[in-house]
Amino acid sequence: MAKVILLSAAAEDAQTDYNLAALRALLTSAAADLFRVHSLTDDPAAADVILFADLCGAGLHFQQIRGHPLVRRYREKCFIFCSNASVIPFLPGVYASIEKRWCSRRTRSGFHVDLLQNDFANYTRPTEDLPYLFSFVGSTDNAPVRRRLRDVTHERSFFRDTADEFNRVLHDRMSAEERLEYYRQYVEITKSTKFVLCPRGVGVATIRLFETMRMGRVPVIISDDWVQPTGPAWERFSIRVRESEVATIPQLLERREREAVAMGELARDQWEQWFSERAAFHRVVEWCLEIKRERRVPESLARIPVYLQLLRPVHLRHSLRRPWHALRERFAESRRPAAVPRTAHSGVIERPNVG
Repeated sequence: MAKVILLSAAAEDAQTDYNLAALRALLTSAAADLFRVHSLTDDPAAADVILFADLCGAGLHFQQIRGHPLVRRYREKCFIFCSNASVIPFLPGVYASIEKRWCSRRTRSGFHVDLLQNDFANYTRPTEDLPYLFSFVGSTDNAPVRRRLRDVTHERSFFRDTADEFNRVLHDRMSAEERLEYYRQYVEITKSTKFVLCPRGVGVATIRLFETMRMGRVPVIISDDWVQPTGPAWERFSIRVRESEVATIPQLLERREREAVAMGELARDQWEQWFSERAAFHRVVEWCLEIKRERRVPESLARIPVYLQLLRPVHLRHSLRRPWHALRERFAESRRPAAVPRTAHSGVIERPNVG
């Protein structure tokens, strides 16, 4: 039995509903925990696991966590749970979108927890007479493989590109009513489908994979660099297709259509056991303890090579963006005319001596 501290390092001005969603979901899961093996504590000295549940609020490169007093003092028992699309694993822990090449003893592939708040994505039993063999409802702007899905057709397929709607949601330009309808339509199509295409997005993971499992449909995973979380019987309830082979999807799913109902039911069962509100807290803690048990090199040393990942193009651009903006602002400031002083007593503007 482990004692666990759950917290977020999000800066005060970044404590939005989105940035605190992971923490709130795991706290809710801890209260509903089916296993009752691990418990929460507020005492860092007594804790076996100090778990930061953070998204973007802790900084793109987890600056708020890396400099946190608890990490500095208790580094060997600090972990992170994160579902950001693009990550560098500065802390050991559970990452929903960790790429295959960056996986190591310090990391475990995880899942998205914000879907636990989605009231539409509930379970309906799959049946033989669902109208669509396969479907995709989502933005095609997020990854090249999504754009290739436009050409994957079948007489019983459904495809809808929601790039415009997604951008409106992303930039908060959609009303609450429109957003609810947007989500409702997505769920309605998913529930009318036997196999749901789950291509990678900005990151290698996609939330629709876990939503599909939750709704009891068969996920077709299209993400070459995604690492499946250990535990669930993935090969029994999901289908993986290489990104270069999406053209084969219609024929593949026709051959396996008779398995769809049983696979969908098992997908829901595995979601309940591994990713549901009653299981999420326990599974995340277990994965962190596994990392701790298998540690061969102290975390104070193991973390050092990870900093080389800052040279990856996407992260290098972000790393250079802030100092570049600061330098540009300083240059612009230096070119601005000096403020014209006023006299202390008369308030008359003093003109510079130009003669």
